[in-house]
Amino acid sequence: MYHFLVNLNLFIVLSVLAISLIILSKAADLLVDNAARLSRILGLSQLIIGATIVSLGTTLPELSASVVAAWQGNGGFALGNAVGSAITNTSLILGVAALFGKIPTDKETSQKLTMLIAAIMILFLTTIPYKISNNSGLVPQWLGFVLLMFVPVYIFYLIKRESNNNSQEKDNNAKKSAGVIGAFIAKILLAGFVIAVSASALVASAEVLAERMGIPDVVISSTLVAFGTSVPELSTCIAAARSNHGGLAMGNILGANILNILFVTGASAALTPNGIPVPDSFYLIHFLGLAVVLGVFGFFAYNKKFHEISKTEGIILILIYAVYLATNILNTFY
Repeated sequence: MYHFLVNLNLFIVLSVLAISLIILSKAADLLVDNAARLSRILGLSQLIIGATIVSLGTTLPELSASVVAAWQGNGGFALGNAVGSAITNTSLILGVAALFGKIPTDKETSQKLTMLIAAIMILFLTTIPYKISNNSGLVPQWLGFVLLMFVPVYIFYLIKRESNNNSQEKDNNAKKSAGVIGAFIAKILLAGFVIAVSASALVASAEVLAERMGIPDVVISSTLVAFGTSVPELSTCIAAARSNHGGLAMGNILGANILNILFVTGASAALTPNGIPVPDSFYLIHFLGLAVVLGVFGFFAYNKKFHEISKTEGIILILIYAVYLATNILNTFY
């Protein structure tokens, strides 16, 4: 795909980037909808669906784009997309959602945030020894496998928490026939194929765009691509906040962020034999930006005086993202 786009007009490359983002988002929505429907037919709890399938589904754009990039040897793009998406989700996406409705923070929020911070600390601290010894950070391949091992542990933890909830929503209008189940599986597989193809086009067009404009692809992946692959979270959170289900928005954001670190970064690193190099900009901007975002968000989550994120807190989160974006631009051109 890269070799096909590299000699094309800049407008065509931009068009491919935009169209691939749209298709990627729509395909992810289609996969999530059909997976959730299938799960209800099979009798799975709606809470489990939301905490696992929906969060995983809204993370698929980041996963597919990052895995394709890592498979092609561009681990920096993959890492930038994963970390950039976590920053975008927790600041811009959650902030915008708060403008449409209040988002509650409770004990469960603080517990999930603790898990997210733990995952990020494992990622960050592992890169430090390589930074000290080689003057260049590295996410080693072995860490990728370790992070992937935590994914089923995280999902098992969610299922265990809900094991006492015996209420199950079943779709009484759908028959549990092999034909019906087969149709949903076929739709899921088709959506997965479309996601893979559009992710390949997205990564290739972003790389060509970065070369043409002289912008490091880490910056492209952590800002433009990170925002584009966060569109499913944006639409899901706005819809939840509007319908006075802000808790679903919070759960989706935290769940997606945890999967971004464990699943997206883990899969990308596992596919990179020599590990993913961590540029200095990550320590100066991206890791620092993530720490600031989580610090402010943690103040809302752990502080007992705050029981929700309203418009005021949402605006603060959006402003933090604006500073992060401006810092990326200044670091690139100055």
